[in-house]
Amino acid sequence: MPIKYSKDRNQELLDGVMKIIAARGFSEVTIAEIASELHCSATSLYKVAPNKDSLVVLAIVRWGELALKEWEAQAIRGNTASERARLYYRAAVTGISIWSHELRNDVNRFESARLAYAKISDGFIDRFADMLNEAIEANEIRQHNTRFIAHILRQMALVIRDEQLLSNCGLTHTQALLEVENIIWDGIRIEGSGARRQAIVAILEKQEEVVH
Repeated sequence: MPIKYSKDRNQELLDGVMKIIAARGFSEVTIAEIASELHCSATSLYKVAPNKDSLVVLAIVRWGELALKEWEAQAIRGNTASERARLYYRAAVTGISIWSHELRNDVNRFESARLAYAKISDGFIDRFADMLNEAIEANEIRQHNTRFIAHILRQMALVIRDEQLLSNCGLTHTQALLEVENIIWDGIRIEGSGARRQAIVAILEKQEEVVH
């Protein structure tokens, strides 16, 4: 009788797969190579998914579920609605930074992976727009189309995680994020909320210390 892996074991393997493809992409990686790096057999991976394509999709979906929960957990540290929105965005930018250029390129090239990532991205947009709406209702930021702003900030996140671009500009990841803080957040906040910005910058700096 074939052995059925537990849910925990499957998740452990998927987490391992994600670490590998996050660093190298997946188009040039074989199941045998993944199994070797995870110190398991190829058969073990085929118990999780029937082929490499499905395995990659499951790994991305698993990563997305964990990431969205983690970003939410970071957001609740904020004391105001606008702080929670900013912390959520910050956590998302930091979380996605583990994705290499190779993985991002592969995701764009292969439809199944692209659709899996799109669902995660849509989840981010929906939640972030809700948080921006909460900040508007609290009179902390100006009235605007929150979904449009959420999409703009998502695109800016792509720039922030481009290590080559940051290097050319002479910026670290944290410095680039603070540039976004100045350009976007100061532009939409209600006048008189400068003290709140000082508080959120302090929180971001502490979070950066924890990450490193």
